[in-house]
Amino acid sequence: MSIPTLKQVVLFGLKKFDRHACIFPRCGSFAPIRGSFSAFEAVQAGRLEGCVLCHSQPIGECPHGSVTELAGMQQHDHQPWPVFWARTSDARLVGRMLHWRDPGDRLCLEGVFHICERRRLREDRLLAQVWVSKPVMLEGAWISLASNWGCGGNYFHWLLDCLTRLRVRESLPEPTRILLPPIQPNFVKETIAMLGLEEQVMAPPASCIQPERYYFCSPTSMTGVWNPMGYSWLRQAFSRFLASPRSGPPIFLTRRGGSRVPANIAEIEAIFTRYGFQIVDCGAIPVAEQIRSASGAAAIAGLHGAAMTNLLWGHAGVPVMEIFQSSYVNACYEQIAFHGKLRYQHHILGTGRDASSLDRWCKSIGQEP
Repeated sequence: MSIPTLKQVVLFGLKKFDRHACIFPRCGSFAPIRGSFSAFEAVQAGRLEGCVLCHSQPIGECPHGSVTELAGMQQHDHQPWPVFWARTSDARLVGRMLHWRDPGDRLCLEGVFHICERRRLREDRLLAQVWVSKPVMLEGAWISLASNWGCGGNYFHWLLDCLTRLRVRESLPEPTRILLPPIQPNFVKETIAMLGLEEQVMAPPASCIQPERYYFCSPTSMTGVWNPMGYSWLRQAFSRFLASPRSGPPIFLTRRGGSRVPANIAEIEAIFTRYGFQIVDCGAIPVAEQIRSASGAAAIAGLHGAAMTNLLWGHAGVPVMEIFQSSYVNACYEQIAFHGKLRYQHHILGTGRDASSLDRWCKSIGQEP
């Protein structure tokens, strides 16, 4: 058995302290999380002003042999999942995820996808939910697009977990400004500009914020699952950037860097190039170009990863091939394909017949070398 390093020992102790700090009394900036509350239940009971847009969405598909079945994460379900907004004047938004706390330091469950405690310190700054500074006050009405999974650093989570909350914002009784997640890659700035919201947004000015009027806009689904309300809103919101069906070449969405790039990526790309697929590195092109490329593609193939989020823009009937490594299978993109009625198939690498299987798929969809 390996002996833990000093760093591992210190981190373990900090995790324990972070989890159990609530047993100590609050004092000054020492303000750990002390439980949780449901904003949805508070709205229903009349303790908070708010409105329920949707109590539950339909359950998605889970065919036998699908990635959804193989992953075993119930990504077609997680219902009922209420979609709603709630208004309060005493919310503090704390840490990188802008967690909503009430005056008793209880965490809003819906804002953290019903997670009752912090599971990983890397989800936020170290001790950010224990040592809390005096809040910076913001005048007027505000919403936040940040939450667990939605810190802004991932294209999939930004679109599906963050931006879709703007669907809820459309139902609010007054105009609001928008707090963005603190991490803002180019795709965050680009999509905000594409929606014409540049003048409405602001990066968090501090690690603890108290808006004069805070409107909590719930996520439209659990992260990574069937989400008809969110998918439909995104398609409508970015509709002017969509290309005509099959107006462009088939595309292969590759990965550059990261932990899930297969060792034989060059061989895989060569197969698709031989069949006329354009190799697209989504990390190197603007969002508008990604949308045009994916929406106009005659077929879409790619490695499992955030670039496959662009299946959102594919038109019904377009063939799709998602390629996985055997060590990790996740059905979030299959669920997008089901919603868009794409002709989705998957391939898990390592069968010994990778080249022949991919070659056969290209031929089956009518792509000739």
